[in-house]
Amino acid sequence: MYRVSLTDMVYSPVESNAATADIARSAREITEVLQRHVATIGQERYSSVAHHYLCSTMMDSIFSAAAVEASSLLGPEHQVPTSFTHAYECACWGYCLRHHLKNKGGPNSFAISILDVNSMEMTTWKSNPAWGKSGFGITTLFFSLMEDEQSASPVMTGAAAGGNNIIAFASVAKQAARQFQSELLSLPFFPDNMSVPLRRSLKEFSLLGDCHATYGHAFGSDPWIAVLHEHARLTLAGRRVVLGSLALRGYYCFANIHIAPSFNVRHF
Repeated sequence: MYRVSLTDMVYSPVESNAATADIARSAREITEVLQRHVATIGQERYSSVAHHYLCSTMMDSIFSAAAVEASSLLGPEHQVPTSFTHAYECACWGYCLRHHLKNKGGPNSFAISILDVNSMEMTTWKSNPAWGKSGFGITTLFFSLMEDEQSASPVMTGAAAGGNNIIAFASVAKQAARQFQSELLSLPFFPDNMSVPLRRSLKEFSLLGDCHATYGHAFGSDPWIAVLHEHARLTLAGRRVVLGSLALRGYYCFANIHIAPSFNVRHF
């Protein structure tokens, strides 16, 4: 199987406070942010990636209506194979990772960008009883993939069973941590009424912080923002972290990620 190392992470918050929707303006902003992320990673390194996966919880209507084209977001000077995925909501990044391991395996590098920008300025996305207040932004992750005969599959995906997704997610989180033999778990950000019981049920593990008060629920970016937020305090470089996301429809993903010793992180 393969060892997945996170070498670079760049995060940019994006405001959602316009009086009316302006999709063209939003598309320009997304393009500018992604280009800034690529510049941070380095054009030469980025140009060598096997694929750039764009995924989102909330931007499916924008992309499916061709108001924003995934293949043209970065311009002709940044051309690499690109695709857009939204079906698995917050867990999309894990399904993109699973797809890459299955179909584009072998030593290579690849990028995943998690785009959750409220281009339509819809109030339902700004706050919701299912997750509290929202946080909008773009996270770009740059990975290297190396063959490792000693490693099992580093990705676990599925759908939470039963009527309570949070409780089911906690149960799967325990399975993932034990299967990957990891000391650290990074989970989604939720308000206290959801976060406290979730984290209490996982007290046998070391958990990265819940930053809901600072970032809101940032959809698929949550567990990655936790790494960004705590990497210096906990000296995460060179360590393994199991990151997990949960979709409103019950889809989940967990990934066993090695944080590269030379981990490069940037918060704009």
